[in-house]
Amino acid sequence: MHLCVVSSKECWQDGSGAWYSYGGFPLQMQAITALFDAATLIVVRSTPRDGGMPLPGHARVVALPEPPGTGWKRKLAVGAALPHYAAVMARHMRDADAVHVPLPGDLSLVGLVTALTMGKRCVARYGGSWTANSETTVMNRMTRVCMRTAARGKHVMLATGDPNEPADHGVQWLFASVVSRDELAPPASLARGLSSSPQLACLGRLSPEKGVIHLVRAMARLASRQTGTLPQLTIIGDGPARAALEREARNAGSATIRFVGQLPRTQVIPLLRRMDLCVQPSLSESLCKAWLDAMAQGLPVISSDVGAARTVFGRPGERGWIVPPGDPDRLADVIHDVITTPIDWPALRARCLDYARTRTVDAWARHIAELCAARWGCRVLNGRLAW
Repeated sequence: MHLCVVSSKECWQDGSGAWYSYGGFPLQMQAITALFDAATLIVVRSTPRDGGMPLPGHARVVALPEPPGTGWKRKLAVGAALPHYAAVMARHMRDADAVHVPLPGDLSLVGLVTALTMGKRCVARYGGSWTANSETTVMNRMTRVCMRTAARGKHVMLATGDPNEPADHGVQWLFASVVSRDELAPPASLARGLSSSPQLACLGRLSPEKGVIHLVRAMARLASRQTGTLPQLTIIGDGPARAALEREARNAGSATIRFVGQLPRTQVIPLLRRMDLCVQPSLSESLCKAWLDAMAQGLPVISSDVGAARTVFGRPGERGWIVPPGDPDRLADVIHDVITTPIDWPALRARCLDYARTRTVDAWARHIAELCAARWGCRVLNGRLAW
């Protein structure tokens, strides 16, 4: 079987011609394309950046030019070039048995509509917050309407969230993960307690909706209290908000925050294993991959009350703690309480790892394969979909 993927994700080539991207995209593409005999990835060409990971070597990559501008200027550019984009996508979809579309994204939405118009089997996967919030855009709403309308017959429509929730108009829930079995923390590393200078980590794209500014402000509030040893925060990732975040940290006089930028995954995992606690203050989320990255290394998480956070972390202290989004004062209070209250850290770390073990990227791909096989009337044979 042949899969065609259409994504708005930025990708680039190195000097040898190999294709790279960043975040969880390369690992998820490796997992989902492995379910098929052949794959074509239609992506957006961009300039190289730090921390890239290779796209699947067995997949053919077709690069679209990156639409100019941002916001509505970019949307207008996509609209102006819509016939060209749709024609390129249709040409490569023609011989595909199925089309996979990671959403949201403007070119991804064009890909979904093109595939539906051509009568192709579609596997669409929405990775943002399915529940409307302050960060929801008109494009997000249009995408969800399209997915709900298509969620029948031969199409598999998936939204990232709690798999135990009932389907939304046929759109089924799916967890998100890029954790491989090889990355799970060895049990021996769980035996440690809290470091004498508690080590906090925050990881992900540095963009406004991730709410990292509230974590920076919470760290400033902790420093102003001057009670005991201050925690040290390592921010892993890059993005458009980085300069403003670094400026905020400097203005607060905080020497307890360091920015390490975008790192390859081979460096992120060892770094997480030296941390005590992960803090993810997002304003909008579904089921954050960074939650599972942290828990796979035995790190409990302090998270904003967004998406599936309540299900993932359970009762307070079971696998983490929940705080209101956008509230640096409350976030500072919870961080202080966690690092000053006696906790059985080895037991807590073990609970986090046990949860992550059931939600690896291998299990994620296997679940997608089972849903597709049931909808398409095929089978999963030796890890691949087959007629």
